Amino acid sequence: MEPINWREVYAKIKDFIKLSLKKYSLFIVHLTPHQNIAQTVLSYTLLGWILLSLPFMNTTDVSFLDNLFTSASAVSTTGLNSVNFADSYTFLGKLVVLFLIQVGGVGYMTFSSFVYLSFSQRHRLRKSQQEALSAEVALPNTLKLSDFLWAAMVFTFIAESIGAVFLFNYFQHHNYSLFDSAWYSIFHSVSSFCTAGFSLWNNSMENFADSKTINIVISCLSLAGAMGFIVVTDIFNFIRRKTKEITFTTKIIVLVTACLVAFGTFTLFVTTPGLTLMEAFFQSVAAMTTCGFNTVNIGTLSSCSLLILILLMSIGGSPSGTAGGIKTTAFASVLAIMYNRLRLHNRVEFLGRRIPLVRLYAATSTFLLYALFLFASIFLLTWTEKLPFLSLAFESAAALGTAGLSTGITGELSGWGKLIIIGTMLIGRIGVVTFGMAILAHDDDDDEDDKPAEKEDVAV
Repeated sequence: MEPINWREVYAKIKDFIKLSLKKYSLFIVHLTPHQNIAQTVLSYTLLGWILLSLPFMNTTDVSFLDNLFTSASAVSTTGLNSVNFADSYTFLGKLVVLFLIQVGGVGYMTFSSFVYLSFSQRHRLRKSQQEALSAEVALPNTLKLSDFLWAAMVFTFIAESIGAVFLFNYFQHHNYSLFDSAWYSIFHSVSSFCTAGFSLWNNSMENFADSKTINIVISCLSLAGAMGFIVVTDIFNFIRRKTKEITFTTKIIVLVTACLVAFGTFTLFVTTPGLTLMEAFFQSVAAMTTCGFNTVNIGTLSSCSLLILILLMSIGGSPSGTAGGIKTTAFASVLAIMYNRLRLHNRVEFLGRRIPLVRLYAATSTFLLYALFLFASIFLLTWTEKLPFLSLAFESAAALGTAGLSTGITGELSGWGKLIIIGTMLIGRIGVVTFGMAILAHDDDDDEDDKPAEKEDVAV
């Protein structure tokens, strides 16, 4: 037997990688911006699946399907688990999940565009990058992409660092080791801000239901991530006096978010016996921001409470944020359409401002497509699974809204059921409209009517 020529093997592997990257680059060039987003999400999911399937990533025998489920859940920042995450993966496996959560939460195009912008000598994005980023983040006309990128990345680092410091201080004062305090604080700070819902404890945050520090810090982090980088960029520009006033989009986001949190807290507290006000507040925030943590056992909640959580998860966070769902601005636009129609108004206004027609199209399309995909997911699950209907509906709503809350049936799903939830999670993270455009839209589909009619616009 002839000895192996390792130099030749290395050269062949190197040539294969170069050829594969070249073909991949050519493949990406011919994609539309929306197709680019979809393929990036799927690529990260595939990468995570391969890494998590390595033997040293698992502490137990985790199937390939369950590793795919975990990877898709991390990339989509959902938090649903078909296996016991805390006990099934090694430290390296959890690091891989943390990386997928961070990239998925910030946004794939946002992350890659920021890296390119940082190392580019011209400090400008290519046209294809601008188009892909514009497809991923819906910005009002008053905000620039470059300002958005810097504000998003800087705010992410600051928010997660502050959250980690507070959590570290809490764990240090509760008899955790130095390493565990650092690891738990960093992981849960990132998971909270990215509204991922992954926890290093088997029962999520139920052990800390009475801890004001944990409840407040995680709620603040998830709200900061879910309200979106538009708000941060807008406030940052206002402080620097680059703009004279806060944009209309930010006002809508703040108002609708506050109303939904108040509504969720009040209704959960009133309709759920034995639930404290802090638990009701935390659970409504976790559902609306699609954070997915829970301080109470979701499986023990009443049908009324589950319906409230389904509503909050479906509405979700705000555009250009880390949360999923229909989005608060789209929800506000649909409410405005209904209200103005009932009052026989020809123009659609919200808070005294007219909403452009193109944004109304976007809002109604999002609303209808979201309902269609949710119905399809529930229908398929009720076809393949022999579990309670409300639990299946809740699971589908959590997956499409990338919320991660569950009544405890995720591990009981069949192989087909897990594949359905995987697809639902990925569609929820890509965005129902973006997913539809990735399938149907082409580069020449631009229409003159799609141009904004006003200087200040609403991001939907």
